[in-house]
Amino acid sequence: MRPLKILFVAAEMAPLVKVGGLGDVLGALPVALAARGHDARVLLPAYDPVMTRKARVITLLPDGSGRLLEYRASAVSVPVWLLETPGFLRRGGRPYLTRAGTPWADNPLQFGRLGRVAADIANGRLVDAWQPEVLHANDWHTGLAPVWMHLENCPAASVFTVHNLGYIGRFPADILSRLGLPPSMNHPDALEFYGDIAYMKGGLGFADQFTTVSPRYAEEIQTPAFGSGLDGLVRARSDRLTGILNGIDPEAWNPATDPALENHFDAVRLDGKRDERDRLLHGLGLDPVTDSPTPVLAWVGRLTAQKGADLLVEALPGLMERSVRLVVLGSGDRDTEQTLVGAARRWPDKLVVHLTFDEVLAHRIYAGADMLLMPSRFEPCGLAQMYAMRYGTIPLVTPVGGLVDTVIDMGDGAPPEKGGCGFHLAGADAPALLEGVDRAIGAFRQPGYWRTLVRNAMTRRFDWNSSAAAYERVYQAALRDKPAPDRPGIPRRRTRLRQRASLGSR
Repeated sequence: MRPLKILFVAAEMAPLVKVGGLGDVLGALPVALAARGHDARVLLPAYDPVMTRKARVITLLPDGSGRLLEYRASAVSVPVWLLETPGFLRRGGRPYLTRAGTPWADNPLQFGRLGRVAADIANGRLVDAWQPEVLHANDWHTGLAPVWMHLENCPAASVFTVHNLGYIGRFPADILSRLGLPPSMNHPDALEFYGDIAYMKGGLGFADQFTTVSPRYAEEIQTPAFGSGLDGLVRARSDRLTGILNGIDPEAWNPATDPALENHFDAVRLDGKRDERDRLLHGLGLDPVTDSPTPVLAWVGRLTAQKGADLLVEALPGLMERSVRLVVLGSGDRDTEQTLVGAARRWPDKLVVHLTFDEVLAHRIYAGADMLLMPSRFEPCGLAQMYAMRYGTIPLVTPVGGLVDTVIDMGDGAPPEKGGCGFHLAGADAPALLEGVDRAIGAFRQPGYWRTLVRNAMTRRFDWNSSAAAYERVYQAALRDKPAPDRPGIPRRRTRLRQRASLGSR
């Protein structure tokens, strides 16, 4: 396809600011598209004055609420525009939550303005020298950008990606007047959600095309179980929905060259993985594994109910009865953290818990562990299982979302030549987690079988180039289907929503 001008807008972008998978995606997808010839740029809030030190001023916002800056540095390979406002700057690098763990009180106003600025750029305002043909918004933080674009008949097409429908950006309805949005937006066919306003509905209801981060999750969010009350709206516009699996950077996550490792390995030469396991255990204060049937289990990720952290806690006594060692890296729910720390004191020879996330340690854990526990209740895509498989660490996952799309179940004694690379748990509960661990231990005790399983996992490929090609097709569809500027699209689109979804979209 011909090169496009694409503006991404999001709340995170690695390595500048990262809380979760959203940051990883924004740090990789624009770069992959640029490598395919597109002019891709990213609009991002400046959460700390440190972020603006290498930036030049592009323009002042017309209402005097802040500035638009351009950031260029070796850390990022595409142009990044920073929205600098006093509200964002005072956050000290914490995008969503205060130090006390509560949401910033001005989240609805600040992220609402982010959407407004993105739409202004798409409309040819603010930046004279560059105007996107496609604006690609991400998650609820940017959900109002397609709304503004639609209200103003913006010439650019809009695409919206749902990274996690569990967070819809729900706020009191008076935010509409504070942002200057018309009262008509307080309607079930617009942004109204059970008396409040949901920013996520802006992206789902008004973008020309919308996507999720895995094919299975695109199916799941059309159901009440995973739709967060918005499944009716998603079903109504399912003809504009595409599930595209996230990728990973094969160079940044490469056990053959990873600078965090002392013993490199690949799918053919696996000795280095065994040595990294010993190095990991020694570094964490655990005795090296001398009994070969004793696997090292890992947890790398947020300690939240979505990820099944409470299931890990419930299953912990049973896990400690088994011949395993467990390494936990992550943070999240305070009670879960405290329980795990107490458990580490109770079983110091079998369990280590690190509550402060450490990127280097994460690489070492992926390299040194034998199995990754990922009992998520829902998982839009998931990256941890991809990283783990890249390093020959076998994931044990619940069969939801992107976990189904990436992890091929071994079943009970299924021949590894079928391509199996992990284990699906029977459900999101502690007994299913323990049963899955027992199945995996049984496979681990068959060295030849396990080596084939490890090699299957390491040879799976999740590259961004194929994902970027899929997004190109979505951009083409958005440009093709977008109503012409002189043909207002709101009445046509809202009529269809009313006919097909109405209150079900609330």
